[in-house]
Amino acid sequence: MRILLLLLLFIAACKGQSSKQTNSTTEPRPSSVAMPVKPTTLFTSPTYACNYDLQKKRCQQIFDEHKKQKLPGSKRKLISYITDSLLPCWYGTPWDFNGITEVPGQGKIACGYFVTTTLRDAGMKINRYKMAQCVSQNLLYDLCSDFKKFSNKPLDYFVKEVDKSGYGLYIVGLDNHTGYIYHDGRDIWFIHSGFLPPRCTLKEKAIESETLRRSAYRVLGRIIL
Repeated sequence: MRILLLLLLFIAACKGQSSKQTNSTTEPRPSSVAMPVKPTTLFTSPTYACNYDLQKKRCQQIFDEHKKQKLPGSKRKLISYITDSLLPCWYGTPWDFNGITEVPGQGKIACGYFVTTTLRDAGMKINRYKMAQCVSQNLLYDLCSDFKKFSNKPLDYFVKEVDKSGYGLYIVGLDNHTGYIYHDGRDIWFIHSGFLPPRCTLKEKAIESETLRRSAYRVLGRIIL
């Protein structure tokens, strides 16, 4: 009788253990599928180790070659160098209303001085002080063509109009601000020394820019290169 009782208890224990093993196989396992990475749409620091003096020198060489030879594709090469090699050196440089530094990462830079300093460093013969202190609309008239004005238009309307204008480097004047608009052929970027947080020179998607969104007035011009 005692042996029979022990045998029944052993069989019951084995069934319980088997049941636990069966249940454990039904628990969800962590997914092995990698989550998609959201593309970077905000740049607030240099995208590579910059030697700004070398970048200026090379950019000015490309600028001079373009002006002298006017070869097919030379303007695109110049714009690409400005936007991919020269301007990124400035990302993260602090903004200040009175900032006039000429060296990225050292001191602070105001929005107008950022535009005129970098255009001068790219090879354009301009007085960065005089140009930076004028009204942004006047700055455009001196440096740009193909003007478009927008008053009290939503940001998505503005971005669509820029898209229609096509590839190129533009200057945009706002209520109290200025910066670059860059259409790279696919995306539209706003590159500027921003007074809103993080209060530095940065590159951001135009459609996501709070600075562009807040401005009731926008005037756009294609830079004459």
